[in-house]
This record gives sequence, structure tokens and C-alpha cells, in this order.
Amino acid sequence: MTVYTVVLYAHLLGAVALFIGQGIEWTASSLFRGASSTEQVRAWLRVFKVSPPLSGIGIGVLLFSGGYLASLSGAMKQGWIPATLLAIGVALLLGIVVIMPRMNKIRKTLPSLNEPVNADLRMRLSDPVLLSAIRIRVLLAAGILYLMVGKMPFTPSLVALLIALVAGLFLSAPVWRRPA
Repeated sequence: MTVYTVVLYAHLLGAVALFIGQGIEWTASSLFRGASSTEQVRAWLRVFKVSPPLSGIGIGVLLFSGGYLASLSGAMKQGWIPATLLAIGVALLLGIVVIMPRMNKIRKTLPSLNEPVNADLRMRLSDPVLLSAIRIRVLLAAGILYLMVGKMPFTPSLVALLIALVAGLFLSAPVWRRPA
């Protein structure tokens, strides 16, 4: 076993952790909409709470191992690397600026006792901006995975990421059209 093999394995595990974390986020946020009691919301919030640490560890491992692998192969000079870093920045901004504040407001407006979900909480749980941001991040991660495989120049990489972003918006359309 070589250091390269171990780092490549860690890189793949980081990707698995990221996608599992984002899958949990997508699933829990989708199930918020159907919650009829605050206890159900609390249950899905507990599931959702697993996502940020898992995704964060995954992205950290991906960045460190990917940096090492890129330094070995000379990939740092390839166009897909800056495009990937740009997409990671967009995904982080979506998390920090859109998702985290909305999730914190959901937690704060949640009554301490188990009761039916009120209109204000229902509106927050069904927030199409929150649900869209989550979906867009998942599709951006899938776009980055495509770039890792294709290793394209910068401009085609940006086009691929734009397609991933549009796919995320397309998959978000149902949350904008249907009522909670």
C-alpha cells in the first residue's frame, strides 16, 4: 500500500461522506413539509443536524486529499481546479447565507411543547428558498464530481457547473409550485 493509495481512498471516502450528508439534508428538509406536529419537526431537525458535521468533514477531507493528489499530478494548473474551488465557494455561501440562518429561525420558532405546526412555522418549513438552496448544493457537488472525472479546461468546466446549477433549479421547481 502506498501513500497515494491511502490518500486516494480518503478522497473517495470524503466524497461519500459529503454526498451522504447532503442526501440527509435533502431528505430531512423534504420531510419538513409533511410534518403535522412540532414533535415531528424536532425529529427531522435531529436527523438534519447530522448533515453539517458529516458534510463538513467530507469537504475537508476532499480539499486536503485533493490538494495532495493535484500536487502530485500537476493538476493544479488545469482549468477544472479553479472552477471546482469557485463551485465550493458558492456551495459554502449558500450554506452560510441561506441555509443556516433559515434553519436557525426554524429552531427558534419551534414551540417547546408538542403541538400542531402553526402557520408561521409551516411557512418556514416550506420555504422554497431554503429547499432550493439545498437542492442546488447537491447538484453543484454532482457537477464537481463530473469535473473531477472530465478534467476539462476552465471555460467548459464553468459551463458544466452552470448546467448543474440549472439542474438544481429545475429540481427545485416543484417546491415553488406546490403549497405546503
